[in-house]
Amino acid sequence: MKTFGSYKRVFMLGIDGMGCFNRMTDTPNMDRLFKNGATTNASLASRPTISGQCWTSMLTGATPAVHGLSNAEMHPIKELPTIFGIVREAFPDAETAAFTDWSPIAQQIISPTGGASHLDWGEDDELNERILQYLDENDPKLLFIQYDSVDGAGHRYGYGSKGHLDRITHVDGMLGKLIDKYIEKGYYDDTLFIVSADHGGTPGGSHGGWSLGEREVFLGVAGKNVLHGTISAVSLRDYPAIVLWALGVKAPAFKAKGYAAQMPVGVFPDAGIENRQDVFEPTGYQIETKPEPAKGTPQDISNFIDADKILLHLNFEEDEHDASGKCRVFENTGIVKRYNCGVYGQCGEFGAGSLRVEGMAQPGPVFTIATWSKLDNRFQGWMDLVSSKDFDVARRHFVFVSVDTGFELIMKEHDYHQTYKVGMDIKYDESVEE
Repeated sequence: MKTFGSYKRVFMLGIDGMGCFNRMTDTPNMDRLFKNGATTNASLASRPTISGQCWTSMLTGATPAVHGLSNAEMHPIKELPTIFGIVREAFPDAETAAFTDWSPIAQQIISPTGGASHLDWGEDDELNERILQYLDENDPKLLFIQYDSVDGAGHRYGYGSKGHLDRITHVDGMLGKLIDKYIEKGYYDDTLFIVSADHGGTPGGSHGGWSLGEREVFLGVAGKNVLHGTISAVSLRDYPAIVLWALGVKAPAFKAKGYAAQMPVGVFPDAGIENRQDVFEPTGYQIETKPEPAKGTPQDISNFIDADKILLHLNFEEDEHDASGKCRVFENTGIVKRYNCGVYGQCGEFGAGSLRVEGMAQPGPVFTIATWSKLDNRFQGWMDLVSSKDFDVARRHFVFVSVDTGFELIMKEHDYHQTYKVGMDIKYDESVEE
């Protein structure tokens, strides 16, 4: 049986933060889609298990050590076109589309000039309705979708928690509507379906490390000539090989320090690499989550700011109260993540959104915020000191707003990222000088 080029179209859904936790909850639509397909719960995420690194690997076939992109640095790479660029070169007139909740995937990784006919972004549920409308009028050769709300639930409630699993079931329902649309339009029989995730996470609500829950993700492939069974060794960067094979597109030559996608065994009966070639991975480069540095250690915040003047230390832990109980922090719209790649230890990340500190005396005190910023994958950074004296200060990426009982820290849109995300440590201290 020759399967190369036997599909008219490919449907690819990535569910951010799902890992392989879908096996712990109800997913009737994935079940029906992959009933006779090829699956695994051990597809390997990219390292570190962070969205920017993982999605870029999935779309380009390269390791993070090669593509060099991260959440704080997203852009097209001329030497590493995404699958959209490769498909566009093979089918110049083809309709292709990418719909993503996390806008940098569409805007920066794929980009308006990267080969996709149609790019769109927005929140999962609204986006799903726009995809259904798009399919009423278009027959895409390649459709890529990324939903982000499962990852948000993982950060908020913990990966594997009820809140996280309930959101997976919800997104499975959205998938069901898309499957039904493909059936309605007569597309189903000649479509290869791929569903996976970029990474998983920990019960504490973080990811970036290399635990099983973070690095192992579900991969399901379904189609008219796909094998029924378990897919062998496979990773995110191998997905372009599956897509290109199905569409009959000759893949770029394998390069350990470039396009390194390899067809896994167990997807098609006449394809799959038994002896996988080594890819380029960094030496000693690793991001893992870890607890807040303990008092008395070299990384303790009090080594950098007089402990008596610390009003609040936002340490990106799950607890809403700081150690002193002085102030309360809660999220309005941002999802906080934390890693250990900060310039001085812990760093956190939140997108366009805000964090509010409550419980200050009236009138609000004068205070200083110190931020240690990680701006790219080379771990360069600096310290910003921003005073609240004028209560209307805009400095770099932030705006500080006076409120009745405290202040809000609001992440602005950066001038070259629609939704800018940056790793950082944020320390708050009460200034005694006017």
